[in-house]
Amino acid sequence: MQEGVGKRAAIIWGLTIFLLLNLIGSVRAESVTLKLNPAVVEINSFYQGCEVAITGTIPAGHEAVAEIVGPTGEEILMRKGRRGPLWMNVGELKISGAPSLYLILASASDLLTGAASWGFGAMRQRITVAGQVPAGQEDKLRDQFLRLKESEELYAAVPEGLKVSPAKDGRLSVIGSFWLPANVKPDTYSVCLMAVAGDRLVERQCMALSVKMVGFPALFMSLAYQHSVIYGVLAVVIAILTGFVMGHLFKGGGGH
Repeated sequence: MQEGVGKRAAIIWGLTIFLLLNLIGSVRAESVTLKLNPAVVEINSFYQGCEVAITGTIPAGHEAVAEIVGPTGEEILMRKGRRGPLWMNVGELKISGAPSLYLILASASDLLTGAASWGFGAMRQRITVAGQVPAGQEDKLRDQFLRLKESEELYAAVPEGLKVSPAKDGRLSVIGSFWLPANVKPDTYSVCLMAVAGDRLVERQCMALSVKMVGFPALFMSLAYQHSVIYGVLAVVIAILTGFVMGHLFKGGGGH
């Protein structure tokens, strides 16, 4: 009798474990995956920007959105205004809550507007403008700040920047790429691939993108922050040598 009860208990436990493993496997199969190439970008003396490839998967029946976001901080800007016939600086502005880099890509153009969790509209709501701000001009100054960052290629929205196609396991394969501009700062950036349904975020997977200086740029930065006297002397020597070389070249050109 006891032997029969033990066998039934063993069978029940076996079935339970089997079902749990299948459930865990199905959850993992539906999760978002993400890879970056490269995951580390090196800024050397010849760095002019870099293309970073995104590959991953999302659950079937969803669209894809990718965000590349830098750390937030505070920026001090000068507001221009007219004083008589002249345009000049008329006040200081403090911009807070704005990421140093913001790029967004999507598998469909309509995914970049109207969403509460991603896109320029959502990011814009997190930006605050303080300082010498004329009454009722906060929204206008936010828009001008966004246009400034777009002109610097530090902010960008790329409709249909991601391509989605069926994968072998029933999920959707996602591929795309974004351009990391030449003026990007050394830092750690967050790259997130999101599976979305309409304007609703279903799931996301994030990775760190490391941007670091190497070679002479790294040496000069180290000198500037840790050995300021040596950096100052070296900067003067380089300026003198550059002036000497340029003067020699122009003098030689003028003689002919």
